[in-house]
Amino acid sequence: MNKNMIVIKSSGETEPFSWQRIYDSARKAGATREIAVEVADQIKSETKEQVNTAQIGRRVEQLLKKSDAGSAMRFNLPEAMRRLGPTGFPFENYVGRIFESQGFQVKVGCRMKGHCVSHEVDFLAWNNELVYIGECKYHNRRGIKVDLPTALLYAARFDDLERGNFVQNKIKQGSRVKSIMVTNTEFTQEAIKYFNCIGKTLWGWKYPTHRGIERMIDEEGIYPITILPSFRSSRLVDVFCQNKLMLAKDVLEADSKKLMISNRLLTEMQSEAKILFGIGDN
Repeated sequence: MNKNMIVIKSSGETEPFSWQRIYDSARKAGATREIAVEVADQIKSETKEQVNTAQIGRRVEQLLKKSDAGSAMRFNLPEAMRRLGPTGFPFENYVGRIFESQGFQVKVGCRMKGHCVSHEVDFLAWNNELVYIGECKYHNRRGIKVDLPTALLYAARFDDLERGNFVQNKIKQGSRVKSIMVTNTEFTQEAIKYFNCIGKTLWGWKYPTHRGIERMIDEEGIYPITILPSFRSSRLVDVFCQNKLMLAKDVLEADSKKLMISNRLLTEMQSEAKILFGIGDN
């Protein structure tokens, strides 16, 4: 085995092969220490001179699936988020369900009047104390980050909306109002620096550092439906999206007749969801 093994990242950058990183990712997905060691050892023994992150990811999933199907699904969360595409609409609905699970009322896809012009807003989320004006930035390809030009564009829209009558009235009524950009990928450091400077909120992959979207999903169990292996087509995503069933746990109470899918397929999805959440059949 070559001690100077190189990993090619989705951005094209390279980094040294890391046994520890593979072990940590398997553990984070819920694998036991023993299984995580076996997975990391196996991939290290198979790797020759260079490998890309996508190849490593597929192999980790394959190995986990043999011993812990639930961990394999959780490990596949980044790909599950990308499978919400190719358009951003299912992602917007998924984000809406996340906010609903936190006790907010949510409206997805609405038009709001700003100070100067009207804007299409991806979602509004509100409770008795707080209102979020939300914009979603979705990517279904690896390695793409939300950059500074994108942040500048959205910041201008947020500024106009915050000066509009809707927001000003909410503030007069005692509500706090926050503008938030949500993404399924990462932000560049420049985008983070700019949004922090102007007082806007960002929520995405690994950001904020200790409360990134992937961490909340794992901690709260609010996995997207696409984390279930049975979701093999965008048509299925559209069907569930239209019925506002965007979380993996939603399939447990789903009706095959209402969704117009086969009982066999729904039963398969429900079995996978039970494995994901560690629900026994008894």
